[in-house]
Amino acid sequence: MKYKITVEELTGENTLAFEAESHEDILEIVEKLKTHPDFGNDAEAFGLGLKLFTSVMMKQKSNPLFKNLMPHFKDFMKGLKGAGKGR
Repeated sequence: MKYKITVEELTGENTLAFEAESHEDILEIVEKLKTHPDFGNDAEAFGLGLKLFTSVMMKQKSNPLFKNLMPHFKDFMKGLKGAGKGR
């Protein structure tokens, strides 16, 4: 899926806009995170940021910076997907 991401500064006129792709439905993921017991009002920012970061990391997986992070990130994602279950 393709998305247009727009960030507007509320107290000024600066705007950032770009396109991003994800193999998953970012909006659906954010909706699921809204029900997660740990995120509350941060669910939207967390979900969007995580999906954008993950997309770049996967595109750059041969980059040593991301290659070193990958095992830890996998553990993080397993924990995230398991957290909230049975709470």
